[in-house]
Amino acid sequence: MVDIELRKHEKAAELPLSGRIDSITAPALEKSLLESAQLYDDMTLDFTKVAYISSAGLRTLMKLHKTMRGKGGRFAIKNVSKDVMDVFRVTGMNSLIDIQCE
Repeated sequence: MVDIELRKHEKAAELPLSGRIDSITAPALEKSLLESAQLYDDMTLDFTKVAYISSAGLRTLMKLHKTMRGKGGRFAIKNVSKDVMDVFRVTGMNSLIDIQCE
């Protein structure tokens, strides 16, 4: 299960996530993130409490990245653990998305 909290800042949103992002949780997360992307020009996901991400989660993040880029918005991920950052590096996502480690 992934929990999402929304912190609004006018046209920007910070979304702290917690839990595992996998094939079970990614569809609901994707729906929520893409809905939020319609409302905000700037989105930052806080991964402080995300311990795991699967390929389904990576696909969700790429969809969000493309959506935000397509509307001229900004998308970033912050407070990424070493283990999750290793996944981003191996897949090359760290070169596509603004990702900041803990």
